Amino acid sequence: MKYIQFLKENYDWLMDFINCMTVGIWITDAEGRVIMVNNSSISTGGLGREEILGRYTTELLESGYILYESSVLKAIESGHEESIVQEEGEGNHSMATSVPLFDGDELDLIVCVELDITEVMRLKGLLENQKNITRKYRDELLKFLGQNNTENNGSEELVTYNVNMIRIKDMAAKTGKTDATVIITGESGTGKEVMANLIQKNSARADAPFIKVNCAAIPESLIESEFFGYEKGTFTGANVNGKIGLFELANGGTLFLDEIGDLPLQMQSKLLRVIQEREVRKIGGEKVIPVDIRFIAATNKNLKKEMERGAFRSDLYYRLFVVPIHIPPLRQRIEDIAPMANYFIKMFNEQYKMNKVICDDAIKELEAYYWPGNVRELRNVIERMAVSGSGDQITRFQVSMCLNDNAGAGDNMGPGARNQSLGALLKEYEREIIMKTVDECGSISAAARALQVNKSTISKKLKEYER
Repeated sequence: MKYIQFLKENYDWLMDFINCMTVGIWITDAEGRVIMVNNSSISTGGLGREEILGRYTTELLESGYILYESSVLKAIESGHEESIVQEEGEGNHSMATSVPLFDGDELDLIVCVELDITEVMRLKGLLENQKNITRKYRDELLKFLGQNNTENNGSEELVTYNVNMIRIKDMAAKTGKTDATVIITGESGTGKEVMANLIQKNSARADAPFIKVNCAAIPESLIESEFFGYEKGTFTGANVNGKIGLFELANGGTLFLDEIGDLPLQMQSKLLRVIQEREVRKIGGEKVIPVDIRFIAATNKNLKKEMERGAFRSDLYYRLFVVPIHIPPLRQRIEDIAPMANYFIKMFNEQYKMNKVICDDAIKELEAYYWPGNVRELRNVIERMAVSGSGDQITRFQVSMCLNDNAGAGDNMGPGARNQSLGALLKEYEREIIMKTVDECGSISAAARALQVNKSTISKKLKEYER
């Protein structure tokens, strides 16, 4: 039996039933003609039951009884459940949800439920207002702490909205104005060198030499000659004119010792002496050269544990830890991912003459990732998607594919790195195709023709993507 036939045969009983409900109920046939409406809906509409029954929804829309749009007409067009929110004047709002009922493949009738959501909308407004107040306070806090993205304090690359990072950045900028020795700790890729740059640019030595050394990259057999230099003729194969060492090159400026935890023990003792005595002597030389150097060191190792197991000198440890600065990993400052991603997009747009933008859902995908490689990994991922992706938009699907590829490349996987099934990947690929086609074609109908599927299929998929 068809629904509409059952409704007609049991009309009075069904009217008694729906009149007991405190929500508005409308029922129309497959063409949108009203065949039943309950008291709750009549009481708020302004027209009597006899003025509504038998009229088409399109008539009620054209007459102004229904404002703006109808969920009934949308459900007839799409073939699946549709919901809309309507303003009813005097600040009142209702949500209408229409559900189509089919007899086999044939649309039989539409059931529309109207729910008063005035109080919900009022609470939503209060929540939005609270968010604006919170945002205002945060902006004032950023201003108070000297963190203004339009005034980068000499460090364009250190982008942050994390309160702890803002304090760290502010402390680094203030420390830069002194000559105190600084040790920067944190996982690989967190931005220790960027922090060192900030300290240098805010120091009185900003225009003096800034020598950067990766202690792990220098062979142990050459490390002493690299740091101290040597006189001519000191040993076979040496430069005939001798060599100026890194300590001497940094004289009057700053020496940044990256990966200091990998410095050999023998060189650690020599470094300690330079820090204490402020003088060096070249290999093979007799002349003592006074040096005025500001030292900044960085490591991704736990130097205290290294010291306890005898791999790092305790006297050097305490000499370096005058001003310790620890940079938290990116997974502990999720709010920095969006501004950093947009910063990198802007940087690569300028570098490669592009106009890429990153979608909001792509940002959410980035925020869900564990980032074992921290900011360095984020930068590389953004560059990879910018130069390899088609179109001007970086989408969630591109991010997902890129991050899963990254995760498969190594064993350092955190809890946020996800292995997706073939079905999940195919579903995401389908979503990418449908969204892009609708965007390019400009309408659901045109997209359905282009993809050679039913319009209701596209509408149903789009509704799923909005959830």
